[in-house]
Amino acid sequence: MDKFNAVNERIKRDYAEFLREADQKSEATVRGVEKAILRFEEYTGFRDFGRFNREQAKGFRAALSSPDDENKRLGNSTVLSTLKAVQRFFRWLSVQPGFKSKIDTNAIAYFNLSEKDIRAATSSPTKPSPTMDQLKRALESMPSETILEKRDRAVFALIMMTGIRDNAAASLLLGHVDIDRQLIVQDPKTVRTKNSKLIESVLLPLGPEIEGVLFSWVAYLRDELRWQPNDPLFPQSRHRIDPLKGPVVDAIKRQVWSNSQPIRQIFKQASTGAGLPYFTPHQVRNTVVEYAYLTCRTPEEFKAFSQNLGHESVVTTLSSYGQIPLVRQRELIRNAGKSRGIDEKIEMILARLGVSGD
Repeated sequence: MDKFNAVNERIKRDYAEFLREADQKSEATVRGVEKAILRFEEYTGFRDFGRFNREQAKGFRAALSSPDDENKRLGNSTVLSTLKAVQRFFRWLSVQPGFKSKIDTNAIAYFNLSEKDIRAATSSPTKPSPTMDQLKRALESMPSETILEKRDRAVFALIMMTGIRDNAAASLLLGHVDIDRQLIVQDPKTVRTKNSKLIESVLLPLGPEIEGVLFSWVAYLRDELRWQPNDPLFPQSRHRIDPLKGPVVDAIKRQVWSNSQPIRQIFKQASTGAGLPYFTPHQVRNTVVEYAYLTCRTPEEFKAFSQNLGHESVVTTLSSYGQIPLVRQRELIRNAGKSRGIDEKIEMILARLGVSGD
């Protein structure tokens, strides 16, 4: 069986260029789409895309949901994302010159999963996110003797106070920190923000011990090392060879991280050090929303938190990160409709009488 089709390769290159340049998709997204299309080619034996038909679509959908030769089965979410990616590819191909008469647009619909399968692919048990107290405990447990340890604690503190995405944090520069305004400016010209959005994140007031971790790191870079605004906020580790010890990692170099893997490793070590289950940097965004639930008193305040996370709509915040933790969900439901405690009643009465309870 062929494992390469020259005509298909040219089409895939054109589609990848469309995704990057016209659709402004990230490189990671493009690679995922290419992998999905390759799965389809492998299923059809690398037949020309111009010979696409409904039987191929139906057969590919069934094959993805079946165990392979090693009795392994793709996860529901992988099946759904693969089918959606291939479906979008053929929709694009169906309007390209030379393919309008070849591609049966009705056949493209046969990639669709049933509503039941879509629910299975998009539903999963909630994973508990760390509480703010747990994050504080993890930060306190992190060592702070070496320059690398101070950097790692500053990364952790920043994500706690903003909920910034890890890839954006990895690409921040020193000039993006505005201590006077308690602000982190995620400038898409240099910061790897989602969808290249400008995001201005005000630091959460979590206390001077948390702020001090970040601010002291910034002061060290600016005042002691004399680094400039265009230097990295979280520089890479410097590797060197010690004549006696061999490979050593004990310093920093003026270069931003190329990806977020180092930050995920920092969080893994911090979780372990505090005796907590591993939580990812991205889960801290849920923690920030939970913090907003507990502290916000008005819709305007919650909208401010939503903007802080880079969301244009509060609906995005609520649907993506607004899941109420199961413990809190149980507490709310079990106590729904119950009368207020005596202390709360007294406070209400005093407030109506205009008398302070102090």
